[in-house]
Amino acid sequence: MEFWPALLLILAFLGVFGLLESLVLLWRGRDHSELKRLRRRLQSLAANQPTVLELHHIKRGAYSTNPQRDRLLKRYRILDRLDTLLRQSGKHYTVEQALLAIGLCALLGLVVGLLLDPALCVLYTLAAAVLPLLLLRLLHRSRMNKIEAQLPDALSLLSQAMRAGHAFSSALYTVGREGPEPICLEFRATSEEISFGASIRDSILNLASRVDSVDMRFFAIAIVIQTETGGNLSVLLQDLAKLIRERLKMRRTIRVLSAEGRLSGWILGGLPFAFAGLMLAVNPGYLEYFWSSSGGLSVLKLMGLMLLVGALWIRKLTTIKL
Repeated sequence: MEFWPALLLILAFLGVFGLLESLVLLWRGRDHSELKRLRRRLQSLAANQPTVLELHHIKRGAYSTNPQRDRLLKRYRILDRLDTLLRQSGKHYTVEQALLAIGLCALLGLVVGLLLDPALCVLYTLAAAVLPLLLLRLLHRSRMNKIEAQLPDALSLLSQAMRAGHAFSSALYTVGREGPEPICLEFRATSEEISFGASIRDSILNLASRVDSVDMRFFAIAIVIQTETGGNLSVLLQDLAKLIRERLKMRRTIRVLSAEGRLSGWILGGLPFAFAGLMLAVNPGYLEYFWSSSGGLSVLKLMGLMLLVGALWIRKLTTIKL
């Protein structure tokens, strides 16, 4: 066989073989199950992009460990306040757990009300349901007071870190690592937000929303204005720390000056109960009229209402906000 006819046959064979192989690969590619599943997955992700409200809830965290109950609870915007109170109190409980605690306390109050006085069972139920919220408020106020007391030292440390050559995000991480709890946790979370790509403005505003403190809002406003206008941030933070220290000193002075009024309120509020306990110990039948007759119960209710109004009025007079 001559050379050129043989070469043409070989090239023709290779061409036909390559064409058939291309057709087979194309057909297999169109019917490949992995490719189809991947295409369906991408289409599903593209069609189910979260809305702005869903992104807001994702950022806030889960209200329940169960996805269905979590979506149900997030429909009620009023529960956002409860979630904020839980986060600001420093307790890692979900909204569902808090609602369960409120429901159990309400059930216990209902049982106690039915046993003691069925006519006032609604009052007992409401009072018991409020107890978990009052406990959360106390924890929240205690944590916020600690953060406010630690804020001037944290700002001084932040200023010193920036003077030493650290960037603002790095200085935040230094405060989060070396500062005392609980303020170090908040600054560490802000530093991590910036490290993950959030802007300084958004991270600082998130910090102000997490911490219910006027002084922290001053700090957030100062940082936001400085990022827009420029300036010496370390000097600004040092002056702000000095200002907050003066505010704390003024608050303590006012608290000392109003201590007499608060003590009078505690004495006047506790005196009826102390007198009733003393009379029950000395002469148990002396106060029997108040709970054995309808007139006595009416007098007790009126006295309780007047005592509550007086306590709230004294509290209003002795509370001075700066």
